[in-house]
Amino acid sequence: MDDAAREPGTAIEYVALLRDMRRRSGLTYREISRRASSVGHWLPPSTLATMLGRTTLPRERTVVALLVACGATTEDTQRFVAVRRDIEARLSEREHDETQVAQHSVVTPSTEGDPPVAVDPPPTSVVEGPTPQVPRPARRRLRLTVFALLGALTVGASGVLVSQLGRPDGPTDACPPILRQGMYGPCVLNLQEQLVASGLPVAADGWFGPDTTSRVMAFQALGGLPVSGTADGQVLDELAGAPVATVVWPEDRIRKHMRELFPEDPAGAIELARCLSGLDPHRVEVRADGSRRWGLFQFSDMEVSRFGADRRTALDPRWSIRAARNVWLRNGGFGQWQCDSVR
Repeated sequence: MDDAAREPGTAIEYVALLRDMRRRSGLTYREISRRASSVGHWLPPSTLATMLGRTTLPRERTVVALLVACGATTEDTQRFVAVRRDIEARLSEREHDETQVAQHSVVTPSTEGDPPVAVDPPPTSVVEGPTPQVPRPARRRLRLTVFALLGALTVGASGVLVSQLGRPDGPTDACPPILRQGMYGPCVLNLQEQLVASGLPVAADGWFGPDTTSRVMAFQALGGLPVSGTADGQVLDELAGAPVATVVWPEDRIRKHMRELFPEDPAGAIELARCLSGLDPHRVEVRADGSRRWGLFQFSDMEVSRFGADRRTALDPRWSIRAARNVWLRNGGFGQWQCDSVR
């Protein structure tokens, strides 16, 4: 791919490049915010999430704050700013050209009593082909230099996540107010990355599928928010600014606790939980009838209520294992649960 193909000619491509730099830095939104604040920049996590979730050109000061926090040198930061100003200038020129074309439409007076009639512009004002641009060789050389330096960051930046923005039905200039299952694009990708940063691992693939729905519901339950499975402004604000949602139990710890509470049949307990939830204590499943199942042993809403617990508690692996133990003692086995691979 040549340099001209790699350079970002639009705000969409520029934001995609910033998003890729943030991802490659390995820093969470909160870590970037703290780093930016330590050197005198103001960049709240919510502002950063909004900037990287949109497809419009971000403000210069937020770009600088992000770059500095990610460890960019002064020279690299100045080059990023120069490219941003170049894109902004071309956008302004385009708006100016469109305004000029609109002004060429002349309205002539008609006969008395008739409405005005719009007349086409004179032939001399019509330009065939693309609008000519003022040559800017020095500015172009600067842009090529920037993207020769940052070529590695542009790999994949103009792929499907840029061409399908926010919604599965086409591009948009900003993230939709509510993200929900079925959507695809950078807005969903940012949501997934914030879920991961909040202690709820999910594949950051830009697709709002059942796994992302499960994580959103878990975050809502853990934070005491209404559990809808969709991410509105409140959820995004909480994700951007909240501390880590909870400590994730590794599988070894789950296995150990199950062996302690099910000494009679530890293998059966582990196999059942793996079948039901994949040994994921934060797993939330939505059934076809709209009912939900929670945690390691996938207790229903009704069961959680009958046990005198709430949804946050239902996602606590210690509680879930203990509740399953009580059910096992009462029923004399695992017959209450239905899972194809467990008899």
